[in-house]
Amino acid sequence: MNTRLPLLIPILLSLFIPPAFADKECSDIDALGLKEKQQRLTDMKQRFIETLKPWKHLDHIRKEATNPSQLDEAGDLALQSIPEIIQKNYPEVPKTIQEDISQQIEELDRVADCFHFGKRNKESLMKLRYRKVQDTDSPYIGFLLPKERDQPRKAEVTSSSSCRDKHCDFTTKNVDDLDKDVILLVHRPARLSTPVTHTKPIVDPNTTATERLPERDYLLELNLERVGEYFTKPEIYMHLTYYNGDQPIREDTIEIPWAKEKGVNKGKTELIIWMNADSVQLTLMENDWEIPFRLIGKILSKAVAIGIQLASASYPEIGHIKSALDTLNNRFSSEETEFYDALGRMNADDLLDTVRLQRTDVQSYVVMKTGVVKMTLMPVYTPKTGLKDEL
Repeated sequence: MNTRLPLLIPILLSLFIPPAFADKECSDIDALGLKEKQQRLTDMKQRFIETLKPWKHLDHIRKEATNPSQLDEAGDLALQSIPEIIQKNYPEVPKTIQEDISQQIEELDRVADCFHFGKRNKESLMKLRYRKVQDTDSPYIGFLLPKERDQPRKAEVTSSSSCRDKHCDFTTKNVDDLDKDVILLVHRPARLSTPVTHTKPIVDPNTTATERLPERDYLLELNLERVGEYFTKPEIYMHLTYYNGDQPIREDTIEIPWAKEKGVNKGKTELIIWMNADSVQLTLMENDWEIPFRLIGKILSKAVAIGIQLASASYPEIGHIKSALDTLNNRFSSEETEFYDALGRMNADDLLDTVRLQRTDVQSYVVMKTGVVKMTLMPVYTPKTGLKDEL
């Protein structure tokens, strides 16, 4: 007789937190379903691309999106930098057009924030990413569409020849069928940190430590033995569940923007922010499904909790967390419809690996549980001013 399922039901119910009141800047989008929110974001992306007037300025867009001095660590051009670039490099552009572009960037960022976070997040950014396919002086410009299960990845693109009179005709193409370079609108999410309701008092790990404990750990290198996405470069996310003793106290979901290919990737990302935690469960995933960032965190939160139950006395392996996705699909918790819509887009193969780290014994070189993922970490022992303000 399987006794695990009844045990899982209270775990799922205890993890349910009613949705927060909608951010007032997102009230128009919050009332929509997931598909309608996705369509709103798609419409806004089209409108922004038309604002850039590809029929007149695609060569300038291409130039700026490939200028290394203006790109971030992921090789992308933040939209927020475009007004300054125009003022500096194209002073002949009328001020009214500059203001229109700035307004469109702000509105696109707002819609993207509302889609991904349900509220404004000023650290989250929309960006332009130049993706090489076949050299050309006239690339496509567009964005990826949400991936559908068992279907090839598609992009919605236009070109200078498909735009006229402030309107562009967009075409849906399989990414495998693109015959020239493309400039993609992409989203760079900020760290999403969520407190977890706990019942037992939190013990400061420093009171029982025999040596100095790290305050945080930076990720410097990520070695990926496999990734699924090859066209857009993989979108790699880390979910962190922090523990004090045996109870979870906080969760983070972050993107690793410089992890762009199979093999060794190098960069620098503040990964672990310990605060009152004495251990952390790290779970790495690849996301090419265009799932709202807040729902990625919520789904992984529940999957890790169920995975721990499935693992019994030991820490969960990635197989336990993958199995937990199937359990969640059985709908034992009272989640909103869009939670299950997002869950239905996820694939267990997107979960790459997991590992539990103890704050008293964090090594600089970490091999995750199955060996598919290897990490190089740099511990920092000094407190950071305003650390709680970052979360």
